[in-house]
Amino acid sequence: MVAGSYLVGKFCIKTFGSSETSVVMEIGVVKKVASRTIHVDWGKKTWVYQNKDFKFTALTKEEVEQKYRKRKFTDVTLQRAIELGIEPQG
Repeated sequence: MVAGSYLVGKFCIKTFGSSETSVVMEIGVVKKVASRTIHVDWGKKTWVYQNKDFKFTALTKEEVEQKYRKRKFTDVTLQRAIELGIEPQG
């Protein structure tokens, strides 16, 4: 078992803006963790990151719902969140 396999199924978020005014631009799901790579499905594309280049904090569904409010999502990312089972609050 690969040490990073706990990441599989968790979410990665790409934002734009400062911490107070950030907007969620993309939501990805970790699909596979290999010995040297992490595969993230961003919806229209899947990126393969080398472990050293993976800069995201992988979050659970509950952590995403608590950290990012509905107003932080664009229409497109809100639709993707709903498809992934994430229900942003307020």
